[in-house]
Formats: sequence, C-alpha cells, structure tokens
Amino acid sequence: MTQEDSSPLEKFALTLFDVGAVQLGKFVLHSGRTSRIYLDLRVLVSYPEALRQATAAYRQVLESLSFDVLAAPPLAGLPFGTALCLDMNIPLIYPRKTAKSYGTGKEIEGVWEVGQTAVVIDDVITSGDSIVEAIIALKAAGLQVNEAVVLIDREQGGKEIMQEHGYTVHAAMTLTQLLDILEKHERITDKQRAKVLKSLK
Repeated sequence: MTQEDSSPLEKFALTLFDVGAVQLGKFVLHSGRTSRIYLDLRVLVSYPEALRQATAAYRQVLESLSFDVLAAPPLAGLPFGTALCLDMNIPLIYPRKTAKSYGTGKEIEGVWEVGQTAVVIDDVITSGDSIVEAIIALKAAGLQVNEAVVLIDREQGGKEIMQEHGYTVHAAMTLTQLLDILEKHERITDKQRAKVLKSLK
C-alpha cells in the first residue's frame, strides 16, 4: 500500500514520522517518566503541509463537539489553536503561563464572555497536568470547560485521570494506532513497536 492509498489519519501518522516528530530511543518526559518514544509535535510549525494535516485531524474531532471558543495553552497548543482559529473561523483565547505584571495584568489573552464554553486544544496527553492547569485558569475567568482535544493520547492514564475530574479528552489518534500505522508501512519494525508499547506500562 502506498501513502497515496492511505486514509488521512494514516497519511498524517506517516508525515509525523517523516518530519521527525516521532523519535525512538530512550527519553525522559516532562512528567519525569522514561519512555522509548518521544513525540515532538512542536516541529510541525516548520512543515506547513504537516500542520495542515494536523489541523484536519483536530477539525474532524472538533466538528462533533459544541463550544464557543478554542483555548490553547502555550506553548505546545498555541500553534494548533491558531491554525484551527483560521481554519474553522472560531475565536481563540489562551491562558498565560504567568499573569502579566504590567498593563492589564491579564491571565487569559483574547476576547470571551463569562459563561461561554471553551474547548482546550493541546498536542499530546500523558498525565494531563498541562490541560488541568489550563482548565483551572479558564474556569477562574468565568468560562465553562468540559472537554479537551489532543492529537495523540500516549495512553499513560492521563485521559482516565481527566475523566475522574469530570472532563472528557478526545484524541485524534492513540499511540497504539500511530505505532500500528508506522509498522504497517514499514517505518518501524514489529520489535520496535513492541518495545515502545512495553515501556508505556
């Protein structure tokens, strides 16, 4: 099967590998865990076609949800939030890492109304910490937040932890799906796939 015959999600998975967003080896994650795979989705901003494919993958999930504004935590979520804002013609807001100590002292940038519903956009979910931080800031500003959308669920418990807090996380793709596609198209071997999956437990 050639890449041309693949579904959009398969094409996107192969693109992620081909632009270096999927790296195999030994890595320490932000959460402190070690992993056999590293997903560096920040590189997509340097590849317009890859960013377009990512935007389409998010949009497919977002079209079935109900919300007023997109909310993207910096830094990882912001390029995707901006691309979606332009693609879907939906307003974007973003919580700052730290509140401004000058000017308006804002904690959230952009324009919204109290009571509006925001959906959080992020790149991946591992533990869910960065999404929870964003939700806390958004709710403090008077927004309703029930859902988040990520490109890839690393399947390391983050989605379940979020569910326990009453939030639903939707993923365009799971790590298992990504690995299955990469193996099917011979980007990785069965042995590499098995090693990565074992490291997730």
